[in-house]
Amino acid sequence: MKQILRGDFLIFSAVTLVVWIAFAFLMRMPLLRHNILADQHTRQSLAWREGRMHLEENVGWLELVEYKDKIYISFPPTPTLIAFPLTFIFGYNTPNTLTLLIFTWLAMLFSFFIFEKLTQNRLLSFFMALSFFWGSQILYLSMSGTVHNQGQLYGVFFAISALLVALNTKKIWGLIISGLMLGLAVGCRPFYLFMLPLLLYLGIQKYSLRKTLLFTVIGLAPMGIFLAWYNLARFGSIFEFGHNYLPLHARYKWVQFGFQYLVTNLKRGFITLPFWDRRNHLLNFSGYGTAIWIVAPILLLGFYFFFKKDIPFIEKIVGALSIFSIWFMLCLHFSNGWYQFGYRFSIDLIPLLIYFCGRSFKKIHLWLIPLAAYSIIINIYGVYWKYITPIGVPSGPFGS
Repeated sequence: MKQILRGDFLIFSAVTLVVWIAFAFLMRMPLLRHNILADQHTRQSLAWREGRMHLEENVGWLELVEYKDKIYISFPPTPTLIAFPLTFIFGYNTPNTLTLLIFTWLAMLFSFFIFEKLTQNRLLSFFMALSFFWGSQILYLSMSGTVHNQGQLYGVFFAISALLVALNTKKIWGLIISGLMLGLAVGCRPFYLFMLPLLLYLGIQKYSLRKTLLFTVIGLAPMGIFLAWYNLARFGSIFEFGHNYLPLHARYKWVQFGFQYLVTNLKRGFITLPFWDRRNHLLNFSGYGTAIWIVAPILLLGFYFFFKKDIPFIEKIVGALSIFSIWFMLCLHFSNGWYQFGYRFSIDLIPLLIYFCGRSFKKIHLWLIPLAAYSIIINIYGVYWKYITPIGVPSGPFGS
């Protein structure tokens, strides 16, 4: 509480929230209205209130699954847990974009505390927290409360929360909370489970391996049991949350994960460049993905962690196990994020990159300022490109 009530933190919190909301209005986003374009979690919440796991109708523009003559949403349920209490206040018209923006803003504030814990440099922590959130695809995702954006940004919030608690806990029961937060992150984006090695590593810096494992697993268990039961009750498998039954899989015979997607995904995320659109007179991007070093170079600072000499080798091994497991699985996914600005799947790496960056930098180097400024400017432009001047939605994940 002493950290939260400090004047500079209160000013940072208030100014960033006001600017974030003002920017959303400037970009004409329906911040205070219910976003109907992909509101599966609100519909699922209303179904839960009636004692149903399935929806009553197949809405044409939503990504829904028909399985054994019933309609289900095909996404993990943590965002539904967030929408559920809101339906008692707003009914169907939940302010899903505003809710998403608030959670994203809180994640940025939590990341500040992670940076401060690791760097012991308050100014650097403000600078890096803002840069990671406004200088990455988090910014454009926070402008619209659609189902994909909710899954990614709520996942970022809970993953950062898990790291924050693991770093700061002074009591062994804090590991239960850290495990619970990780479980909720997995309920947004399943590959966050690969953050577990890093959380265990942080735990054994303070407690024995046995106690760390026990208390972290106790925290993970409620969400793990719920996810397994929920998947089993709907689709007959504890590992299936619905994507394999999407109509597009039947139509195009796509396998959800496969090595045949690896090269294409690497190209989309790390090689594809923006281009000048002569017809529309603007800088244009491929909706299938743009090289991360073009659209969010600030994130790459986290990888300096693996080259820094004063970080223990075992910590680098644990970090590599976590981040490259997530990265590798994302590169095997058939969609690579669908229509997007930048490289949307890179968002799943940000909680880990925040930790790595905090372990690597202890002061603001002069070259960090133009790098952060460029990252923020291009992502502000990305919001404009994505929502104000859309060039066209592609027909599939690997079209031209």
